[in-house]
Amino acid sequence: MDSFDYVIVGAGSAGCVLANRLSADPKVRVLLIEDGGDNQHPFIKMAGGFVKIMGNPAYFRAYPSVQRPGMRKEMHAYGRGLGGSSAINGTWYLTGMPADYDSWADHGVTGWGWDEISRCFARFEDYRDPGAHPGRGRSGELQITPSDHKSPVFDALMSAFEHAGMPRVSDITAPGITGVGRSQYTVDRWGQRESSYEAFVKPVRGRANLTITTYTAVKRVLIADGRATGVVCERGGQDVTFAASGEVILAAGVYGSPQLLQLSGVGPGAALQELGLETLRDLPAVGQNLADHQKFGVSFDLHNHPGTNREFVGWRLYRNAMRYFLTRTGPLARVGMPLTGLIASRDGRADWPDFQVAAAPFAMRTVNEMAEKPGSPITDKPGLTFSGYHLRPRSRGSVKLTAPDHRTPPLVDAAIWSDPYDRDKALELFRLFRSIAAAPALAPFIGTERMPGPGVQDEAAVVTELAKMVEAGLHGTGTCSMGGDAATSVVDARCRVHGVDGLRVVDCSIIPAPVSGNTNGPAMAVAERAAELIRADARG
Repeated sequence: MDSFDYVIVGAGSAGCVLANRLSADPKVRVLLIEDGGDNQHPFIKMAGGFVKIMGNPAYFRAYPSVQRPGMRKEMHAYGRGLGGSSAINGTWYLTGMPADYDSWADHGVTGWGWDEISRCFARFEDYRDPGAHPGRGRSGELQITPSDHKSPVFDALMSAFEHAGMPRVSDITAPGITGVGRSQYTVDRWGQRESSYEAFVKPVRGRANLTITTYTAVKRVLIADGRATGVVCERGGQDVTFAASGEVILAAGVYGSPQLLQLSGVGPGAALQELGLETLRDLPAVGQNLADHQKFGVSFDLHNHPGTNREFVGWRLYRNAMRYFLTRTGPLARVGMPLTGLIASRDGRADWPDFQVAAAPFAMRTVNEMAEKPGSPITDKPGLTFSGYHLRPRSRGSVKLTAPDHRTPPLVDAAIWSDPYDRDKALELFRLFRSIAAAPALAPFIGTERMPGPGVQDEAAVVTELAKMVEAGLHGTGTCSMGGDAATSVVDARCRVHGVDGLRVVDCSIIPAPVSGNTNGPAMAVAERAAELIRADARG
């Protein structure tokens, strides 16, 4: 049995940061365990190439989801392999707002305010755009670059967002702002994806005290006399055990970490007993408190401009692929919406916007079109799409174990619209999209609304159509939430599982309330802060 000071389960956004920071001490031995492979496929390194491997089980973990009446059918997918979701996501980078982290004190969590977290972002960021706000990091491991998209439609969209109340800003991650600016991506200055593995682990793989094992699935954490002592894994069809003389740290993600805790006997006791699992620590909050941003898009016909759809089909796709491999430039070097807007809803705060919006001269086929005729999601008709998230939902869902088996994914209930407040916010966001589309600057370009269509104006009818369009943003948080009360939380403010020594959780699952933006950056900042706490605790 191999023994390590720290056993880290999951090589995603958080796990890779932890592996780097903890192995920086040559006196400790660190093991990083990943269920998937090395994720060195060229379509991963090419940010725009991930659509070619979308859904491939070698790179994605699929989780079944509770289907709600009248709403679109969902199967949630997070990243698998070194880098986790940072290796297959849309590379959209945001930090969240100061009020997000300061509000964690309301959940009994101290030491995680913006003063601490902003320092963590600055430590790992490498963002060198001249318009960066003064707090940005310029010499960290993670390269971040802004959108370089240029077109008359882009300029018109910028003006339309300004018309809707979002002033133009030079850095969309600036603390406490309302505004619109160029989107920022975890793409390096040479046009390649910056996954957490590429940024934090690959450069230090030569450390003698860092061991990385792939294609190794953790079955459960070993717990004896109230202390985590190691993990049992499946590798190559055989069981293998790794001992932890110091700590086991779960960084398996918002779905994976609560699953592993429950498989290890840590979770809601009655539910574990129903599956024949021994309850070693009854923690009812494990798998509860799932919060996710609701997301949807609205597309319009695009006039007087070819848009970008044509760049991803036919001979142009082959030309752009060749351009990318030769120069690391072109449409495939970036992915997603080229501009990002942040704005407060009617009852929101200007310094804490709760709508994240974006737009691009690109369109996918509508939900109705895909249902009528499955196939490629890319339409051959030029379009313009607005996309957005409601950032502070009140609905709370769950991640439920359905079998005492690590290979059976848990059942996810995102619980979208379980609180009517979120449905009302979706309607408000939809109206915002329509108002932006009606801005004078877009008049030469905007055409007919594709779904639900200009004829759908009645509020009830709009809500019915929105239900078919809304989906989980895959920005989940909260399923192993931090807090001071073991009845309502899973870990304390130092990421330690209540009542189990030597066991921590460090990933988005410990975030007690949603953050204002995509979660890749916050996951890394959480790991950066957790590493500080872990090292401090090791020093006594």
